[in-house]
Amino acid sequence: MADAETVPVARFPIEVYPWHAAVWSTLTGDFARLPHALLLQGPAGLGKQDFALRLATALLCAQPKAESACGQCHSCQLLAAGTHPDLKLVMPEEDRRGIVIDQIRGLGTYLALRPHTAARKVAILSPADSMNLNAANSLLKILEEPPLGSILLLVASQPARLPATIRSRCQRVLFQVPERGLAQSWLKGREGGEAAAQLLGEAGGTPLRALALSREDFLVKRETLLSDLERLLAGNEDPVTCAQRWKGLGASACIDWLTAFVAGLIRGLAVPGEPAPTLLKNTKNVLTLNKLYIYLDVVSSARNGLFSGGLDELLLLEDLLIRWCRMAERSPTIKTGT
Repeated sequence: MADAETVPVARFPIEVYPWHAAVWSTLTGDFARLPHALLLQGPAGLGKQDFALRLATALLCAQPKAESACGQCHSCQLLAAGTHPDLKLVMPEEDRRGIVIDQIRGLGTYLALRPHTAARKVAILSPADSMNLNAANSLLKILEEPPLGSILLLVASQPARLPATIRSRCQRVLFQVPERGLAQSWLKGREGGEAAAQLLGEAGGTPLRALALSREDFLVKRETLLSDLERLLAGNEDPVTCAQRWKGLGASACIDWLTAFVAGLIRGLAVPGEPAPTLLKNTKNVLTLNKLYIYLDVVSSARNGLFSGGLDELLLLEDLLIRWCRMAERSPTIKTGT
C-alpha cells in the first residue's frame, strides 16, 4: 500500500532525462536557497516524479557531486534500500484514486519531528492534484506554517485542480514538452524505433507516454479505435458493443486518445493548412466545428471524471460513444441484453 509511510527506492545511478537539464540546473544552483515547497507541474509523461526523486536524493545525500546524489554514502544506501527515515512519498492508496486527509495528517506529524540522519526532511506528493478538498485544506495548514528543515515536492499534471491557496504557497517549476528532435532521439534509443515520430504524435510529444504506448502496442489498437469511430458515424456499429471493446483496451488510454483525436479534428477544420485526419476527410459534412467543440467538452469532462474516480468506466464509454453517434444526427440502434 502506498501512503505516507512509504519510502521510494532510489536505484543508482538514477536515470537522467535530457529534457530535464535546464530545470535541474536552475534548481540545484544553491540548495540552501530552495523554498519550502515546490510545485512540479507539466503534462503527464515528462518524468516529473522521477525528477522529484532525483532532487530528493540529492537533497539528502551526505556528499552530493555536482548537486547530484553520490550513490555511495550512508544516506544513499538507505535511499537505495527504501528505508531512509527522512524521505516520504505520499500517493493514493491502492483502493483509492486520490490522496486523502488521513495521509496528509500523517505527513504533518512526520514533518513535525526533527530529521533523523540528514540535514532536512523531504516529502514527495504525487500526484498532488489527486488530493480531495479535505486533504488539500490539511496540506494548506502545513504550507502556512512549514516545519523548519523540510521541503515538500508536489507533482501535478493538472495543477488547476489544486486550490489557488495551495498553488500560491509553492514555487512553481514548469516542465514543458521537449523539442521534437530531442524527444524522438531519446525514444528511438529505447523501444520506439522507426515508429518514434508517430508514437510521439499520439502522446502529445511527451516521451515517457510515447514509450508506454509503444510497450502497449497502441499503434495497433489505434486502428481499432479509428475503425470503430468511422463505423459508428456510418451507423454500422453498436456503441454498447464498441464500449465493451474499448474498455478491454483500457478506458483511460482510450479517452486520452479520443481527447487528442477530437482536438486534431478541430485543428483540421479551424487551422488553414493543418493536415486533416483521415476520418475528417471522409466526414466533412457530418463533423462541424460547433459539434466538435461541444463534444470535446464532453470528452474532457469524462476524462476528469475518470481521473477523480467513482464513475463506472463502461457506462462512461457508452455515453461517449452514443454522443459520438449523435453528431451524425442519427439515433444509434442499441442492442439490449448484452
